[in-house]
Amino acid sequence: MRGMRRSTQQTDGPSPGPPDDVARVIDAVHGLPGRPLPGVQAEALARTLGGCLGATTVTIALWLPLPAGHDADAAAEHTVQEYRWPATDAEAAATGTGATPVRLCDGEQVLADLVVEPPVAAERLRRWPELHAVTRLLVSDIQAQLITERAERLIGQSTLLLADTRLRAAGEMEHQRYQLERDLHDGAQHHMVALQMSLAMVEHQLDAGNAAEAGQHLDRLRELLASTEEVLHTTATGLLAPLTDHGLVAALTARLEALDTVTLDIDPELIGYRYLPEVEAAVYLACLEAVSNAHKHAPGAAVTLTLRTSRRGLSFEVADTGPGFDTEGRMPLRQLAARLAQVEGTLTVRSSPTTGTRVTGLVAI
Repeated sequence: MRGMRRSTQQTDGPSPGPPDDVARVIDAVHGLPGRPLPGVQAEALARTLGGCLGATTVTIALWLPLPAGHDADAAAEHTVQEYRWPATDAEAAATGTGATPVRLCDGEQVLADLVVEPPVAAERLRRWPELHAVTRLLVSDIQAQLITERAERLIGQSTLLLADTRLRAAGEMEHQRYQLERDLHDGAQHHMVALQMSLAMVEHQLDAGNAAEAGQHLDRLRELLASTEEVLHTTATGLLAPLTDHGLVAALTARLEALDTVTLDIDPELIGYRYLPEVEAAVYLACLEAVSNAHKHAPGAAVTLTLRTSRRGLSFEVADTGPGFDTEGRMPLRQLAARLAQVEGTLTVRSSPTTGTRVTGLVAI
């Protein structure tokens, strides 16, 4: 019987270590100076467990639940973050024997898998309830810290993303406001000037007693009012009809052909030809603005719009026979120049007293 008892004690495996080893494990984690990172705590835990268990390697594979809305495989429920003692892979590979991991759980939630080498050291942990319980509590705390850190990081990223989105939205709103302002200036202003000129002609004919001529100009004034209403509507809705539907030549012809003082000289090769929408819009509005400026600053002067295509690109020129002006080395029509620059275009203004004004633009195609 005594022999049997002796045999049973030998096969029961190694006995647990002294109680102060449990305190060593606790102190190894909670006795670290300052506010150690969870990873530092996990490494300290692995190192101290190795010493208490007489292990050659200890690996703590922490289970971290995936955040809501993750992009990983739908079958995945967690990620694993490993901490190993000794820290180098070479030492672990030299001593590893593929031991069965010791799983630490909190109810149904898995906290971590501990791989302890050699197997006799892993068995010592399984048979040591106090050390097993303390290790589980420490791992649970480390896991909670890692989850909190990740949540704080995601919140910080979301805050930055929200601030960036707000900034972009504000910038886009400002850009659209500026674009609408320019479209009103470059497009609708031309019609306002034409309305003023037609009204002045009506007044002139009435003063001269030419009722029939005044009636013709009134008809023209009604047409301009209708077209101006259309331009304001299309500008406010972000469209440039009929430019969008029919192209550059058709749009310029529809706007300018009926003006008595404007002559159109358009390259036949351009009829029916379409350019990129942004190019057509830039040239269209630039031509309208140049004609409008000629009417404003040289009332009654003849205006010629020339539109050409060549190897260099799409070019236009608005020339008037007005009194001209001294540019004094400055660049007039900066808004037009800026608009053309957005489509890699250039604008040139040439004028001097008594020689009229020429506004020339080129967009390389």
